[in-house]
Amino acid sequence: MNQSLRSMAKWSMLAVLLSNIACNAKEMPDSRRDYLLAHDHGWIDLVVKAPATAPGFKPGEACSVGLRINGDMLLFENANLADAGSAGIPVGFRFVAPAGKLDAALHLHGCVKDELVLKLPLQLTKDHLIELAFDGVALTAGEATPFEPTSLEWVRTEMLRMQANAHAGDAATGKLTTLATASVALNAFGLLALLGYAWSRRRR
Repeated sequence: MNQSLRSMAKWSMLAVLLSNIACNAKEMPDSRRDYLLAHDHGWIDLVVKAPATAPGFKPGEACSVGLRINGDMLLFENANLADAGSAGIPVGFRFVAPAGKLDAALHLHGCVKDELVLKLPLQLTKDHLIELAFDGVALTAGEATPFEPTSLEWVRTEMLRMQANAHAGDAATGKLTTLATASVALNAFGLLALLGYAWSRRRR
């Protein structure tokens, strides 16, 4: 019983994790992300601060944040960068990108008079993560580091594995229960046979 409760708790936690990942992974269509995941790929971690020194900056309005990789828009989100900066909460995004030589272009508009476009060449190694940062003035990149994400597929696999283990445990428990019942029945039958034999001997 306790094992079943623990298994249910684990499934619930994984389901929450699964739903959170699904809600946050909205930077690109699922079909596009799945295509990138099926080929050599890495990951980009982008942190964006408000372009406070840009001409016509509007701190009260949300900024549209877009990141093109080799001309392909892999990220497009809206965020109030000024409010996030005042609260000390960085605005960041993490998403999959093709491995290899990349031309990155960060697009910011909506909160500035004229759209800002900042370009940067990248070298993204397969199964690595590279950190991009826009400090409000310039876009810079850090060193690529090995990265193994907790993916949706991993979560699904863990859920299926725990379900299989639980089913196997339930089957084993059922088998043990059947054996225990049979053992009790055999012992009872043996005791009755012994009592019957003793009674018949006494009658003689």
